[in-house]
Amino acid sequence: MHRYLLHLMGQESKVPPNPALDEAADGLIKVWELYGSASAVIMFVVQPDEMNVYDQRLLEYRVKERNNGIRVIRRSLADIFNDGETDNNKALFVNGLEVAVAYFRAGYTPKDYPTENEWTARLTLELSRCIKCPTVAHQLMGTKKMQQVLTDPGVLERFLPDKESVDRVRRTFTGLYTLDLGPEGDHNMECCLKMVEKCVLKPQREGGGNNIYGEDIRRTLLNNSQNRTQYILMDRIQPEFNRNVIVRQESTSMHPVDVIPELGIVGIFISCGDEVLLKNY
Repeated sequence: MHRYLLHLMGQESKVPPNPALDEAADGLIKVWELYGSASAVIMFVVQPDEMNVYDQRLLEYRVKERNNGIRVIRRSLADIFNDGETDNNKALFVNGLEVAVAYFRAGYTPKDYPTENEWTARLTLELSRCIKCPTVAHQLMGTKKMQQVLTDPGVLERFLPDKESVDRVRRTFTGLYTLDLGPEGDHNMECCLKMVEKCVLKPQREGGGNNIYGEDIRRTLLNNSQNRTQYILMDRIQPEFNRNVIVRQESTSMHPVDVIPELGIVGIFISCGDEVLLKNY
């Protein structure tokens, strides 16, 4: 879209190439091949009333374009509970279809588990031999609490080979602070309440749209002081503003506004236990 608009405006396009869709499709195809059953399917685990369907369909169609022999199905956790079963070899079947890959586009927030049925479905998935993207370990590793723990002294050293690697990674960190009950959490909360404009309160949620800023931080912490462990504190990043054009359905015209650009880097990591089969990021 950006290349097309720049062309219409008579400007040279300097938009870099973005092969993320092809790479994500190739990653799913690779793990489907590793599973080793030509009749097995890739299953997108989705929310019952999915709003992000178009993004997901793009990936589904790209998988089909690059390997016409692969079938993609879409099922919710409730569907898996009702229609899923495993055999003696721990193969997972949903509506009679063997599942090679379970690709989670749901299951990241509490609302995805409204009853015990959804938790049972997740356990069935995890105990089956279908390939999970992500595994439950990788999902937990991406939580805000784990990000905060990784900044603690001595933690990175457990996972990286030398001081240079540790220093390189640590330079990318901003301040992350615990709100666990106890002296350290009490101190961090007290400091935050004195300068809420410089902090972000982050809950254990996937993706954006859930963070708390400004005076809302004060109200949240003071009203839920005993439940503060569901959050971590982070120094608020003050990014550089740029002038650009926003294209939105509700806008009747286009004009330059201040925006904050964000670069997302997509990678592929495939492992079997401790054996790394592919890493591309």
